[in-house]
Amino acid sequence: MTEDFDPTAAYHEAGHAFLAHQLGGRVLEVSIELDDDAQQGRTSVRWPRADRAEQRRRSALVALAGPLAELHFRGELDQLDTLSAWRADWREVQQALAAQRAQDPQRLLRRWLAEVRAVLCDPAAWERLCRLADALEAHGTLDADLLEDLLPAARDADPDASEPAEDRDEDPDDD
Repeated sequence: MTEDFDPTAAYHEAGHAFLAHQLGGRVLEVSIELDDDAQQGRTSVRWPRADRAEQRRRSALVALAGPLAELHFRGELDQLDTLSAWRADWREVQQALAAQRAQDPQRLLRRWLAEVRAVLCDPAAWERLCRLADALEAHGTLDADLLEDLLPAARDADPDASEPAEDRDEDPDDD
């Protein structure tokens, strides 16, 4: 890794990957290496088929998990006012909120935040996420084979067992 590497980026991407896995996604790759577009992180996930509302909910939760894992690592989990600093993640959340057409989008956002925080504040889950972040910091990029060793068996159905699902970069961080 380079000297100007920010170690919180590993926790950010690990948060995305860990929660995507917890929600039944198959994490294909996670990287904190700078790419040609100077993006600091990328998490690629294959999702099982679900209705559009559920896909948006999962996408929003995974988008929130990166910044919240980073804040938790820094001991600032209660500093949610800085959430909008992660532009790509926040944009994903705003799109999901708009698509839900909820009567009270702020209430829905609070519910999503509480759901992600509950996962991150679980000591066993946080320990697994930290191991994932450590491996990511050491390697820069983790492929599906390495991730399979680091992530426990998914609770939900394996996406490969259902009809083909789309590949999607969950977090093209531009922050």
